[in-house]
Amino acid sequence: MSALYAAELLKLRTLRSTWGFVLVTVLFAGLLTAGNIGGVPAADRLDPELQSQITLDVAFPASVLALLLGIILVTNEFRHGTIARTLLATPRRGRFVVVKLLTGCTVGVWLAVAALAVALVTTVIWLGALGIELHPAELGDGAWRALVAALVAGLLGAAVGGAVHSQVGALVGALVWMFALEPICWVLLALVDVDAAADYLPAAALGGMVDSGEDGLTWVRSAAVACGWAALAAALAFVRTSRRDIT
Repeated sequence: MSALYAAELLKLRTLRSTWGFVLVTVLFAGLLTAGNIGGVPAADRLDPELQSQITLDVAFPASVLALLLGIILVTNEFRHGTIARTLLATPRRGRFVVVKLLTGCTVGVWLAVAALAVALVTTVIWLGALGIELHPAELGDGAWRALVAALVAGLLGAAVGGAVHSQVGALVGALVWMFALEPICWVLLALVDVDAAADYLPAAALGGMVDSGEDGLTWVRSAAVACGWAALAAALAFVRTSRRDIT
């Protein structure tokens, strides 16, 4: 299992798309951090909560990109026809799925670390130059939430990729669900006075892991719901991959 996992990490390091995702993550992190610090009045920069918000904000693009990269790392096998050779080296399809899920978690952590590194360095330099006191507790609170959210997002992405197998279908479906269908569900649920149920949808649960509001689910419940969706997708990935005819 460890050799398969190491091989997956080697694949990721040698793919240009991986570094493209890292670059986009870093750019988003830099832009969001600059906006949070430079786009607020000078008095608001003294608020310790701003430093927590900086790390929380970079978690959103990092989590979305982790989800998409998790999908790609599985569906690339089917898109480029390497799945047959992979399964010859790893005949146990359940083990193949497990390794892909672990790799999905890893890419989530990688992207979150890259985003947080940019955000923290920018924050330390900028606020330090302004003579503003840093609050490690606030920065740390947002950082660990970002890491866990991106990890779960990468896991969910790999599970969705394993369940769908079609790269275009999985990527388009994930984006349409997150940015169109799920928001429509929120509106419809609000119309029938069950808007609290919207917090249990996948994207809302991932968002709750990053920034749990007073009116929504607690962080623990959001994490449990998001992990539940990931577990469901992983179960579908096991079933679909074990039954698919690979020729």
